[in-house]
Amino acid sequence: MADSIDKRLDVCGVCCPLPIIRLGESIAALKPGQTLEILGNDPVFEASVRDFCHANGHTILAVRPLDHRCIAVLIRVRA
Repeated sequence: MADSIDKRLDVCGVCCPLPIIRLGESIAALKPGQTLEILGNDPVFEASVRDFCHANGHTILAVRPLDHRCIAVLIRVRA
């Protein structure tokens, strides 16, 4: 993923909508252009994160699978 991740958020084991609520809270605490990596494993996690980013103007930089069905999504906060 990226060499510089400003914040990591692990929501593995948490069911929607809570991962998206926590994502919104975490992004609100970041400055434009900073990056956040969120880890999750809810069945609708990736689609929910993509929808959230699309609706709010954030950029998904990368998506990668991890162990135990977790997915990591790297997001750049909108400018």
